[in-house]
Amino acid sequence: MNELRHLGKLCPYAGECPVYQEEILIGKISPFLIKNVFCNRGIKGWKNCERFKLAETGQAIPATATPYQQQ
Repeated sequence: MNELRHLGKLCPYAGECPVYQEEILIGKISPFLIKNVFCNRGIKGWKNCERFKLAETGQAIPATATPYQQQ
């Protein structure tokens, strides 16, 4: 039930995330689509993002990391 409070909310790391800021583009995938699947979907999307997972565990996030891969 606690997770429902976060549905539809923006990732807490979006302000500093180069993927959200569109500094890193992921192939031919639209930045709008990436944001809706990972960043703007609340905890359900955040838990699927590799960058979010690293940030939540306090690990360094590689500059080239995307929601799909940590490297």
